[in-house]
Amino acid sequence: PEGVALLAGVPLFAPLARPLLESLADKLTRIEVPAGTEVVRVGETGDRFYVIESGRLDATYDGRGLSSMGAGECFGEIALLHDVPRTATVTAEEDSVLQALDREDFLAAMSGDSELLGRAESLAARRIPTV
Repeated sequence: PEGVALLAGVPLFAPLARPLLESLADKLTRIEVPAGTEVVRVGETGDRFYVIESGRLDATYDGRGLSSMGAGECFGEIALLHDVPRTATVTAEEDSVLQALDREDFLAAMSGDSELLGRAESLAARRIPTV
């Protein structure tokens, strides 16, 4: 399915076996995001995990730049893993294409693979903004 190569290129998912990657890729939703669009906003409820197919997005918190992300990078895991509101605002700096995985599908993948969950938790811990 479309999206397998994209997921395989994301460090979080790279070690997964091909059948698991295919299963996740089947659940992806393609989203085109024009430049200037806020994809997620601090304080919102997390409903999706995102992988950047193309474009550039910036994550900010309280007016401070946290990171700039491009193709093959991901975001949205913190709110889903910890059941907390979004911890950053992510805005498309240029026209971008995202692949989104709904909350339930993301969490099901995490609960089915302890190694994957550990990698996701590690990623989330590195990104939680310090106030």
